[in-house]
Amino acid sequence: MPGAMVLFSTPGMLHGGQSLKVFRKWCHDPRNMIIMPGYCVAGTVGAKVISGMKKIEIEGKMHYINALWHAAIPLMLAAEILCWQAKLIRVCQPRSVMFVHGEAAKMEFLKGKVEKEFRVPVLMPANGESVSIPGISNLEVDVPQDIVQRCLDLDPTPSKKACPFSACLVMDKQNGLEVISCEAAASRLQLGLHTITLSQLVKSRSVVDWRALSEALSIHDTHLQHKQDGIELFHGEICVLPVKGDDNQASGTGMG
Repeated sequence: MPGAMVLFSTPGMLHGGQSLKVFRKWCHDPRNMIIMPGYCVAGTVGAKVISGMKKIEIEGKMHYINALWHAAIPLMLAAEILCWQAKLIRVCQPRSVMFVHGEAAKMEFLKGKVEKEFRVPVLMPANGESVSIPGISNLEVDVPQDIVQRCLDLDPTPSKKACPFSACLVMDKQNGLEVISCEAAASRLQLGLHTITLSQLVKSRSVVDWRALSEALSIHDTHLQHKQDGIELFHGEICVLPVKGDDNQASGTGMG
C-alpha cells in the first residue's frame, strides 16, 4: 500500500505472528511507525527495536531499520496500562480514541477515565462493528496585512479584541485559496461595486457644537477627520454632516 503506515504490534514484543511479518516489510521505510503497547523482554525483536538497533536478525536474515529515532514516542513502560494509555494520548493528542481489545468492564472504566481527563470521545465497537468518525479539516490562509489593518480601523470597539472581517476568498484552478479585498475581487470579475447608504437625522436642543461632537466621537475612532463640511469616521464609512438651513440638526450617514 502506498504512503506511510502505522503498525499496532500484537504481540507487543514482536516475537512472532502477523505483526512480525509486517514489520519485516515495513521497517526499511522511515515514514512508517510501530506501536508496541507494553513491556518488551530482553532479547525479543521488540526490545531490540526500542533500544535503537539499526540491524536486527530475524529468522536468519538481517533486516536494516531506517528509523527517525528523534521522532519516536517516549513510552512510559509502567505496569498499569492506564499510565501507558495516558502517556500515548498526551503525546499524540488525538481527537478521538478507540478501544478494540480487552474486558468490557475494564474498558468501560478506562473509557470514563480518558474522557474525564482528556475530554476526547472514546469509542468501544464490538467485534465486526463499523464505526464512523467525523474528520475535521484545518485550513490555513494568509491574509494581507492591509486588509487586516483596514478591518481593525473600521471596528468601533476601542479594545480591538475582536472585529468584523470583510474580504473575499478566491480559489484558483490549483485549488489554492487567496484572500483579497472586495474591490480587487470586483476588478477581477469585471463587476461594479454597489453601495447602500443609510441616513438618519438627529435634532439637537441647541446649535450643534461640531468641535465638541468631534471630541466625543473620537472615543470610537481616534483617526476621524473633522472637515469643514462634517466629520468622517472609519475611512469615510460613516459621515456626520450638517443639515442645510438648520444648525440644530446633524445627518448621520453609513455606507455598506
